[in-house]
Amino acid sequence: MSEALEMRLEPQSLHCALGGRSLTLPVGPLTLARSISGDPPSPVDLTNAIGLVADHLDDLDREMPEVLLVPQISLAGHGIAALADVELGAPASLPVELTRQAAEEIFRTLATETAADRSLNPGLGEPWVHDILGTCCALVAVMRHFKLDAITLAA
Repeated sequence: MSEALEMRLEPQSLHCALGGRSLTLPVGPLTLARSISGDPPSPVDLTNAIGLVADHLDDLDREMPEVLLVPQISLAGHGIAALADVELGAPASLPVELTRQAAEEIFRTLATETAADRSLNPGLGEPWVHDILGTCCALVAVMRHFKLDAITLAA
């Protein structure tokens, strides 16, 4: 199978498309961000947010088992450009390949900072200071679930 799984984060959902088939999972970055409390964020809330995405990815595996055979996954949509900007420390030109190590590092950094500290990250605009946590949880969940070494962040 040579097609890529295309995943698109919408504020309240995650849309997955492969080979003319698609499935929308009822979890998105705003849903996740709103479930995360504390400043800095609660580790339990972060773990639960990642787990919620992982549970829905299990549903994707059951509904579209061919996703387990794809050689590449791209993730686009809500918060992805902001995430790429944080990684580069400047406005990013998508697509960008993000390694698992870099994704985990971004997550650890943003998830352990207070909102005031997160707002100082180059490339992270004010509207994203809290919502980026939901995008990070979705990204990390996807990478862990599919055991990815890298993912393409797309426009």
